[in-house]
Amino acid sequence: MAPTLPKATTVLSWFFYLIPVYLFLLAPLSQFLFPEWGNPRNELGGKGGYDYNHGYNYEDGFDNDDDNDEAVYETPLHLTDDRFISPEDDVPFTCPEQEGRYKVHIFSRVPLVIYIEGFLGEEEADHLVRVSEGKYAPSIIYDGISERVDPSVRRSDRALLDRDDAVRCLEERARSFQGWRRGLYIERMWAQRYNVSGHYQNHYDWTGNLHAGGDRVSTFMVYLQADCTGGGTNFPRMKMPREKKWCRFLECDEDKKGQDQATKQLEGVTFKPIKGNAIFWENLRADGTGYPETWHAALPVTSGSKVGLNIWSWYQPPRKTKGKDRG
Repeated sequence: MAPTLPKATTVLSWFFYLIPVYLFLLAPLSQFLFPEWGNPRNELGGKGGYDYNHGYNYEDGFDNDDDNDEAVYETPLHLTDDRFISPEDDVPFTCPEQEGRYKVHIFSRVPLVIYIEGFLGEEEADHLVRVSEGKYAPSIIYDGISERVDPSVRRSDRALLDRDDAVRCLEERARSFQGWRRGLYIERMWAQRYNVSGHYQNHYDWTGNLHAGGDRVSTFMVYLQADCTGGGTNFPRMKMPREKKWCRFLECDEDKKGQDQATKQLEGVTFKPIKGNAIFWENLRADGTGYPETWHAALPVTSGSKVGLNIWSWYQPPRKTKGKDRG
């Protein structure tokens, strides 16, 4: 007697019974026996995940693994535009003794936020303020399509800094701070001047377009001048630390005496503008998506003036060509 095929309903029943067997038994067992099978790649073509010792371990880009001799990494063409990126070149420059003498305080690990005490020396900060004079123009807002000036959202002036020795030293300091990661480029630096009522409403520095071409992976907010009241940098989605030592750098309850009610009720944390100090934070997760905790604002200056400096690090996944295709 010839064997008969099982009915379609029977096959479907087996299928639905086997799904939980695979999910809860076979799949975990295979990952235990063969852990390399369970290492999925993200959309960037690399392995997802963050390694605090080596940074982003994008296998094809933002990592520190220089041992892959089978690949040729090519710089995307638009990153050669020196109006946008500060390219590493052979121009000699001399740095002051201040470099390397700053102190770091880890504020948060996820996302990584580090407060840097003494990131700039006093003479460095004064120099950058001086060379920015005469170059200021109203700060713009870019909505992905066009640029415009809108003081209701952003009231400040900005100045593009020439790449003199001080600026080049600061570029190198920013690269070094992040471990000279491959595929990381320092954007041209802009000084930002905030006079009375100067502010910038809540915003992100990242755009979410990493997969489409590139994005800002990190930010340094550096204070060049802080002869003001108000003007703090507020992160409404971050939590105040319990340690009172942070009150040196953050606005705590005792700092809010005399402030208006709206300022007193601000959520999150507010970093005080302190000359020479900086806040560093990473904008993107390992999979290229942005951290919502990096939503931040420049609070209004109520008296005096503040000059800040943005140092943005741009990352674009490099195009990889296998050795056999080199020609």
